[in-house]
Amino acid sequence: MYPKNNEREDAMPYSEPLPETRPISDLRTKLNEIEEHAQANGEPIVLTRNGKPSLVVMASDAYDARVADERFAAKLREAEIEAKYRQKTYSLEDSKSRIAQIRAAIGSRDA
Repeated sequence: MYPKNNEREDAMPYSEPLPETRPISDLRTKLNEIEEHAQANGEPIVLTRNGKPSLVVMASDAYDARVADERFAAKLREAEIEAKYRQKTYSLEDSKSRIAQIRAAIGSRDA
């Protein structure tokens, strides 16, 4: 007997399921059904023309959430890269002390 996919050593790691695919003509004939499905699942629906992807339909809330997630991930990657190449980190006390020095210097300059 052959092993199941999740038991194979060379099996691909788990990934997201493929999005629903429908012909683009369904926009005209089954628009309400497509809208209900998109709202219920929150997943994109790929619309095809002549068997090739043409459009993607997605619920607005789900789209907004994905965009927010992508922005958060980009900011996280940016912070990780910055932390990797930063020469030195400063404690809160060091930062407060340095800000006090700068304020004192500015105050003495204006006097």
